[in-house]
Amino acid sequence: MRILKMMALAATATFAFSACENNSNSGTSIEGNLKGDGFTEVVLYNIKPQSIDPFDTVAVVDNKFKVDVTMDTADFMLVQLSERFRIPLFVNPGENVTIEIDNLEDMSYNISGSPESQRIEKINEILLGANKAVQELNNQGQAAMADTAKFEMMKPKLDSTFQFILADTKKQYTDMIDEKPGSLANIFIFSQSIGNTPLVTPQEDFEYFEKVGEGITENYPNSVHTISYNERMVEMRKTMAAQQEMDAVKQKLTPGAQVPEIALENLQGQVMKLSDLRGKVVLVDFWAAWCRPCRAENPNLVRMYNQYKDKGFEVYSVSLDGLPSQQEPKDAWAKAITVDKLTWDNHVSDLKGWNTSVIKDFGFQGIPYTVLVDREGKIIATELRGPALEAKLKEVL
Repeated sequence: MRILKMMALAATATFAFSACENNSNSGTSIEGNLKGDGFTEVVLYNIKPQSIDPFDTVAVVDNKFKVDVTMDTADFMLVQLSERFRIPLFVNPGENVTIEIDNLEDMSYNISGSPESQRIEKINEILLGANKAVQELNNQGQAAMADTAKFEMMKPKLDSTFQFILADTKKQYTDMIDEKPGSLANIFIFSQSIGNTPLVTPQEDFEYFEKVGEGITENYPNSVHTISYNERMVEMRKTMAAQQEMDAVKQKLTPGAQVPEIALENLQGQVMKLSDLRGKVVLVDFWAAWCRPCRAENPNLVRMYNQYKDKGFEVYSVSLDGLPSQQEPKDAWAKAITVDKLTWDNHVSDLKGWNTSVIKDFGFQGIPYTVLVDREGKIIATELRGPALEAKLKEVL
């Protein structure tokens, strides 16, 4: 999420909710008092599980707008004031929502007349405050960089303060969930991040995703959005289970453990076993023709192979070509071997992409991924590349 940007539109669409069992359509309105020039109209959107649909455009007159809304159930809306300034709301029938725009520069606002909308506002205010604090840290760091010694002395404190901001912001959000787990506004919390760092994640905080799911299921059991959220939770649980399984596999790949066997076909259809290379130090390199980081690393690997092959070093390359998007994966695999000058003989693949059978034994989720094996077939280290790999090869050879 970009710093100082309000709720990401796509994330809003993903977790939008509506349909509270309350049958009334009288006296519902949304109005705004806008400080500053440049506003001529506002656009109102209705949020659905898979779409965001405009339903009204209102003129701004004397820095004010007002729209009367006919509604039978609670509804999730978005008020767009400009391309960057969007205000999410959750409006119940009969509510008279007022939006006061205080500061166009930091896109701050105040809402009255709608408790759930005010809760969303609080979520945004928490993030806004955190981003301001991080920006101040960045300013301090930039100012100190002219003096290298001063910057090195300040850096630990800057890093520590940044981690404190992350932890404090996260706690404010999890406290909000604990306080009112069935609130629809909680959905916004899961898409908040500072820079590229998400704050409440399934990996670390799955209990809060569960807690919100239970709360909104109790409060809004018939909502299509509740159903949609719970469907995502099912997929999330599957992903978490798969991650835990992968982590368990990777934990077994410790130095000294026997490397799992690999027996796949080469380009000529001949089965080549990893165990056939016993007696040599072997780098098992998982890569693919479509993988740019892999291809970028290949020149380093070629150089090290040429340098150490006469000392008993060998490379066993396992390609993950075979993605659904590849029309001729075998041709792409063969071409990449030639273009990148991967002259060793041990190139294998089942051409099943991420469905390759080797993943269950090695537990990796991204490539390039490497396993360095000693002459007895025991693991020396995993995930070595570049200088780290070269240093280890110098050590063992």
